[in-house]
This record gives sequence, C-alpha cells and structure tokens, in this order.
Amino acid sequence: MIRNITALFFLLNFVFYSAQAQQTKKVKMSDSVSTEDKLYGLSTLWKESAYNFVWFDKFPGLNWDSVYRAYIPKVLKASNVFEVNRVFTRFLEELKDGHTAVWTNQGFWDEIDQPPVSLTRFEGKLLVSKLDSNLKAQLPVKSEVLKINDREANEFLKNDSWLGFRGTEVKLLYKTPDGKEKIIVVRRNLNELFKQGGFKYFPSSPTSATPKFAYRKLKENISYVQINTFSDAAVIDSFKNVMPILKQNRALILDLRNNGGGNSDYALEIAKVITDKSYLVGPSWRTRIHNAANKAWGSFDKIKSKTPEYKYKDYMEMNAWEYHPGDTVAASPAVSRLNLPVVILTSKNTYSAAEDFLIYLLGSKNIIRIGQASAGSSGQPLRVELPLDMTARICAKRDMLPDGTDYIGLGIQPDIQVPAKPVFSTDVRDKELLAAMDYIKGIK
Repeated sequence: MIRNITALFFLLNFVFYSAQAQQTKKVKMSDSVSTEDKLYGLSTLWKESAYNFVWFDKFPGLNWDSVYRAYIPKVLKASNVFEVNRVFTRFLEELKDGHTAVWTNQGFWDEIDQPPVSLTRFEGKLLVSKLDSNLKAQLPVKSEVLKINDREANEFLKNDSWLGFRGTEVKLLYKTPDGKEKIIVVRRNLNELFKQGGFKYFPSSPTSATPKFAYRKLKENISYVQINTFSDAAVIDSFKNVMPILKQNRALILDLRNNGGGNSDYALEIAKVITDKSYLVGPSWRTRIHNAANKAWGSFDKIKSKTPEYKYKDYMEMNAWEYHPGDTVAASPAVSRLNLPVVILTSKNTYSAAEDFLIYLLGSKNIIRIGQASAGSSGQPLRVELPLDMTARICAKRDMLPDGTDYIGLGIQPDIQVPAKPVFSTDVRDKELLAAMDYIKGIK
C-alpha cells in the first residue's frame, strides 16, 4: 500500500511539473496554433474593445461586430503563431489608435525581423525613404517599389507583412529615380545589423539615434535640452542636475520632437520647475460606464418605447460615460523653479505623456511651442492577456484638454508653426531649432 501511494505521489509530481513546464514553454513564432486559441484570442480582443475602447464615435461607419465576423476566417487560416499575431494586429489596427495595439511575447524579435529599408507613400507612390547605407548605391532613395515577392507592392503590404522570419529574403522590383526598372533581394535582418553595431541609416536625421536625455550649450547663452522619453524616472534627476547650469543662461530650448511619452508623473515633475504659474492643470478625461442592471432595464424599455428615445438608452447602446476634470497640481516653489523663457520644440512624434506635459504647461507665460502639431495620441490603455504569450492594449481613457476640447487625432498646436521637412528634403538645417533661437534673440 505504501509503495502504491509513493508511486502515485511521484506520478502526480511528474504530471504537475510536466504541466508547469508546458505552461512556461517558450512560444515559437513557427509553432502551430489550435483553433481554440485562435478564436479565443480574437474574441477577447473584440469583447474588450467593444466594452472599453473610447473612440468608436470617431468612426461612425464602423460596425465592430461585422469587423469581428470578417476576421474569423482570417484567423482560422493562419498557420502559425506569427501569422496569428499579424491577424490580431491588423484587427486592432482597424481602430486606428496609437494606444490600441497588440504586443508580442519576449521572443518575438529573436525570430522576426524586417528588411533594412523604409518605405513611404508619396504622391500616390510607394517610395524608398531610408535604408541601410550599404544598400544606397544599389537601391537609391526615392526609388519606387513596384512589386514585392512578385506581387503588386500595395496588394502585398495589405495582405502580407513587411515583417517575417529572420534571414528570409524579400524580392523587390523597383524603378529608380531615372526610370530604370531593377530587382534587388534584401534580407530581413535589420535588428541583426543593429546588434552587430556600426549600422547607419541613409539618409541620417539630425534628431535620430539620440539618448534619453541630452544637454548642450548653444550660442547666445542659450541652453538646449533634449528629452526623448518620459518612461524613465532618471530623466527627472538628469534635468534637475543641470538646473544650476540652465539658470546661468538666458533661455532654454527644450526639444521633445522625438519624445514618445511614458509616465505622465515624470513629465509633471519637470513641468513643475519650468512653469511661471503657481499651479498646473492636467488633461480632463472621460471613460465608459457599464451597469448591467441599467442595461437590462433598457432592453425592456426599448421594446415598450414608442420613440427612438427611452430610459437607459445610453447603457443599452454601451454609450454611457463619466467625466473627470483635469487634476490641479501646485507648481514647485518659485525659488526652486527655472525662472527663464522656455521654447519647447514639438513634432508629430511628440506623443502621449509628452502631450500631457504640454497640457500641464498651457497658460504659462514664459513658455512657447515651436514646430509642428504633436501626435494627438494619448490616453490610458487597458492591458489584455491573450493566448500564446501575447498581450494587447486598448485605449480606455479619453484624454482631452482641460476645457474638454478633443485633441486626439489633431495634436496640440504650436504657437509658431514651422513646416516639417518634406520626406525627401536634402536640407540639413534644423529649422525648428533655428526658429527657436531667433525667437529667443528677439526677447527683450
């Protein structure tokens, strides 16, 4: 009897640890996927978006249920984890929101890569805008890509992915700027090239490949600080460490043109010390309300009502909201503030928490914004667990200006507009920076 119990004990342990090992087994992009996981993942994205996404009113012609039904055969057709990931990704891309997307598992970029070639649509054509500097002689910038892997380029990118398994080849039929049609085969090895070191894009950008925080002194006793993220609390310390130096100069140019956002609390800490206001007001926001009982009552009121309007209609149509004014926060004491004119440079790549930063500073008389409108993409995403080590985020908080004005999709406008450089401009001047310096020179 004891032997049987002992054997059973070891058997149960084997089953338990085997199951645990299976659960923690690394998911490979080439792994096959069960029908259950495909449908469960897609259905989870549909359900959580239907209940929580805050921008459906931006797309009055979008029937989310119909989109979901259309993607069922697409996900069933997917043959491996990578293809399922692409279907999930395209499904959420239908919502056209920067805070709504599919995240991949940790090993995604160990197996998946893309060619070291950037394409952009320009005047109705798909053109090469940037590429590995080692390819520039073979594939000139401004070349028009006609076919990818022997299929029309636009059709390929609509139904297939520029991404693919690392090292796989991509065949491009292209027309050079002087009208010659040629073929080149490139490998999906961009991340591999970055890891090897020494990789350079052509043409390079004056604001690319920059650190999280950078400081330098410009002419005319002007300080220049570049902050490219608010995702790391270290940028607060970096800024406060250079404050004594900044105070010795006549003005500050703060470059947020490549700041993709991060944590609004970190952004606020810097806003507190550069404003001339005694308090700051953050974004106001709305979020959707779900009340099952109100929805249930509404389902019967809808039948009884003789008009399109009925009690609890908003709950029945999942269009009930609650509103929150922006937080009011005290600025730092005057003695610890910068107390200087500040010019903030912005662009379409100024995102999320960086936009919250701009909102907190609205009304500051010592601050002016120069450049282009910000990205117009902010909010709080809901984290959603998916099968196959994937997660998604769905924007569940609708950020607005303190007065309730929408800026999502529009951006926060600069005080002084400097047109962005055309895609293929050869002008190496930093026009936004020059405009900022000219503005400061004019301050009496």
